[in-house]
Amino acid sequence: MMKPSHSRPTRNIPMRKKNPKTSGFTLIELMIAITIGLFMIAGMIAIVISMKGSFNTQGQLSNVQDSQRFSLTVLDNTIRTAGYFPNPTSILSAAALPATSTANPDGTTFAAAQGIVGTTGTSPASDTINVRFQSASGDGLMDCQGDTNTSGSSVIWTNSFAINAANQLTCVVSVNGGTPGTPSVLVDNVASISVLYGVNTINKVNSVDTYLPASAVANWAQVMSTQITITFLDLVNATPTKAPTLPPLVHTISLMSNT
Repeated sequence: MMKPSHSRPTRNIPMRKKNPKTSGFTLIELMIAITIGLFMIAGMIAIVISMKGSFNTQGQLSNVQDSQRFSLTVLDNTIRTAGYFPNPTSILSAAALPATSTANPDGTTFAAAQGIVGTTGTSPASDTINVRFQSASGDGLMDCQGDTNTSGSSVIWTNSFAINAANQLTCVVSVNGGTPGTPSVLVDNVASISVLYGVNTINKVNSVDTYLPASAVANWAQVMSTQITITFLDLVNATPTKAPTLPPLVHTISLMSNT
């Protein structure tokens, strides 16, 4: 006789739930992201600095070019008029431009009828140049400081150019052979200026046959033109211990009274 079988009661074993993965960045991922961000910021800063440097360089070059143009314009307009006086058919040049006894800023004086004179500088000093002409009231002629004659009578203007110790091109004006006035600064950052005088030594031909420094000019009445060489400082490449210069500008100016 078979015994009845007894089945063991079953136990319900609870299933362990798997923990879901924690969302977010790991420490390594955060460090990588921060590093990439820093590189991007550094790159942007470098671009900004480069653009600022380029802008400053362009600004400095633009300022130098403006100074070069302005200085040559003033020198050209003034020197070209050397020895000029109105009504040359009714008055002699010696009467229109009499000899002077008051010295120019560089110590020179003018002989009768002389319209231009200068000195040769000894390094590091630059050359100087003095130009005079007669202006009738209201004729529109300007001196090197931009003034015109509105006095009601003719005046003789002497314009004296030089480079001062601060590397500035200056101009001094005197009236009717009187005491020179206060220097006016025309442009800054001028390293030097040199002047050669185109002289007609042959006399048979009305043209320049040689260029001489002021120290070698024997007869200022023979001067027919000037060759100006002006050199500016290179501000872009300058350092506290180095003051380079830009390529010199050479400009030839004919004197209308002798051409």
